[in-house]
Amino acid sequence: MKKLVITLSVLTVSSVNAQTVDFYANVTNLWAQAGYKSNVLEIAEQRLAANTNDIAGLILKFEYQVAFFETASISNLAQRVLSVGETITSANFAREFPVYAEDVRTTLAVLPLYPPGEIATDKAKALRPNKRLVPRKVIEALRDDGYFD
Repeated sequence: MKKLVITLSVLTVSSVNAQTVDFYANVTNLWAQAGYKSNVLEIAEQRLAANTNDIAGLILKFEYQVAFFETASISNLAQRVLSVGETITSANFAREFPVYAEDVRTTLAVLPLYPPGEIATDKAKALRPNKRLVPRKVIEALRDDGYFD
């Protein structure tokens, strides 16, 4: 009985730490699994419901919209990502964000040129497993800066 109680205590502490400490691992793993990208969007929307300027939520929602060609609101969301991201001065994020910001700007320039006939095919590709989350470095930088603590 004593062994069971200790095991349950360790498991409880481990699950709490996994939920709070490694947001990065959670969203990158969900993104890589087939069928779980909508879970990443849900996480982003929950964060944004709590704080409309949550940079992690903005970035993840933007990446979801790009992956699934939800073009109606990409431009506005990209501008929010850029404007909010530029206000964050934590060391790791400030180092990684300019590279990501350039990716966002490039995406905005390229999306209008995307061949309409290829959109359906590429939307289907977005559902494939083992796709890497594009902004993983900025999300990791946020984690390293203590943003999720």
